[in-house]
Amino acid sequence: MIRSLRAELLKLRRPSIIYGAGGSAVALALLATIVTFTTAKARPPRVLNVAASLTTTLGQLAGSGGLSRGFSIAAGVLGLLVFVLFMTSVTTEYGLGTIRVMFTRQPARSRLLGGKLLALVCCAAAALLLAEIFSIGAAVALAHARGISAAAWFTGTGLRHVASDYANALITATCYGVTGAAIGVLVRSTPLALGLGIAWLGPVEHILQLSWSSAANWLPGLLFNAIATGGTASSYQRALIFSLVFSTAALTLGAASFLRRDIST
Repeated sequence: MIRSLRAELLKLRRPSIIYGAGGSAVALALLATIVTFTTAKARPPRVLNVAASLTTTLGQLAGSGGLSRGFSIAAGVLGLLVFVLFMTSVTTEYGLGTIRVMFTRQPARSRLLGGKLLALVCCAAAALLLAEIFSIGAAVALAHARGISAAAWFTGTGLRHVASDYANALITATCYGVTGAAIGVLVRSTPLALGLGIAWLGPVEHILQLSWSSAANWLPGLLFNAIATGGTASSYQRALIFSLVFSTAALTLGAASFLRRDIST
């Protein structure tokens, strides 16, 4: 598996991956941080509970979790980016026919898949870390510009919030990525896999949420996003458990197909 890991890391060092995926992650985190700080109000709106939940107040930004709040808000979208990275990494192997060459070099399919997924997780972890660092830098500058106190940010509690937000983003990205890889293995076509995956995790789930009040408790994409934002203790625990169940089921199904299915079918 180590050789498969190293081989996949070599492919991930391509400029298109480093600047494309890494740059996109940083850009999304910066955008979320800038929007969060520039639109923050002294008080949340009182019209709708939904509007209040989506609005960040100046008091929240001055709290111990304000330093990485922008990154936390962007974590769900970053998960979708990782979803695409994992999926296309699998489907392009089938589309270009390089999967046959990989099997000749590493006949043990389980080791090949394990090394590939581990390399992708490492890549996602590095991109998320870089995105959070840039987000924190932007948060410090924006707090100074808006006169927001940063006294609570660099305390023990504040730094634990930073670490917790990174861990939540990594868990979210891993769940998204494993699901994307499983879809890629099952479908094997990049356009079809992207169409099905993005459509379901994006508009379809959010449309269902409008008419089904319990959608956030059962649909995988909404559960993944709940981990990213932290939520309450009870909602976070439920989201974590069901997300792990969904991603494990997807990984099991995808791995079974990868191990048993013929390459040409």
